[in-house]
Amino acid sequence: MPTKYKGVTLMIELKKEKFRDLIPVLRTAEINTLFAMSVLEGKVDGKIFADDSVSPSSFYLKHPYGMDLLFGEHGKEDFYEGLRPHLLDFDKTRKRAEWLQVYPAALYSKMDALLEDSLRKKAPEEPYSDPSAVEADKVLEYQRINFIFQQKKYLTFQRNLLNEHQKIVSTTENIFNQLAGNVAPKYFWNSFRDFEEYGIGFTLLLNDKIPASTAFASFVIEDKLEIGIETAADYRGSGFAASVCAQLIDYCLEHGLEPVWSCSSGNIGSRKLARKLGFEECKRIPYYRLPFLYETTRHFHRGY
Repeated sequence: MPTKYKGVTLMIELKKEKFRDLIPVLRTAEINTLFAMSVLEGKVDGKIFADDSVSPSSFYLKHPYGMDLLFGEHGKEDFYEGLRPHLLDFDKTRKRAEWLQVYPAALYSKMDALLEDSLRKKAPEEPYSDPSAVEADKVLEYQRINFIFQQKKYLTFQRNLLNEHQKIVSTTENIFNQLAGNVAPKYFWNSFRDFEEYGIGFTLLLNDKIPASTAFASFVIEDKLEIGIETAADYRGSGFAASVCAQLIDYCLEHGLEPVWSCSSGNIGSRKLARKLGFEECKRIPYYRLPFLYETTRHFHRGY
């Protein structure tokens, strides 16, 4: 991410020892920012660029999974202008799509003005698909959906859940390293050691060896645990995801943790699974898919 544009310093990369200073201000956000908090707390490596190194009014946070956050509407105007080359991948260095949230809502109009005709707004119920050639260099605006957990609805679902013949185990180091796909624990934690110490995961095994579906803590902040879920392509639609997520939700309830669910509006499968598990939609915000002009990989495409 460039910190200069046309020779002028516009964005300042903060040192890691400054990250925790931003925790109080991030706590004021009325959207789910657990991914950003995990960077500030040092639970996963990330980068932060700000408009000032001493007293930032606005900052841009990058989580290694490919999730970004622009926070603060009162930053220096040059800071926002300096974001445009990054948002549109002018230097063609982005190797995968990134997904950006902005807060507060005052930044929505700023994004519209900043991106102008390089922004394409998607319909609220439009499923995600890889960009067409016409959209390849555009920022695509979907929506980020935050859900709230309704325990009574979940318990009704849980009572009717049939999993007598399913083997669900804690996610081991071997499974942690083996799992691929768009949403896997290794993308959210620096190492298995960190995952084991601060997180948790459960894996449904077939024939005692095939990891068919894994539900895991993508972020754990205070008393909140955000659920990540990945099911191997061959086993989607089998009901495995619901079973293994239920195991993780039961863990949350037993340990006094609030289960958290968020996803892109374009991720229809995730939305259906959330509702089945007792989550209800509570908030929608713009969710910007940033282009990567050097498209050689399709990782992270669904918009976790």
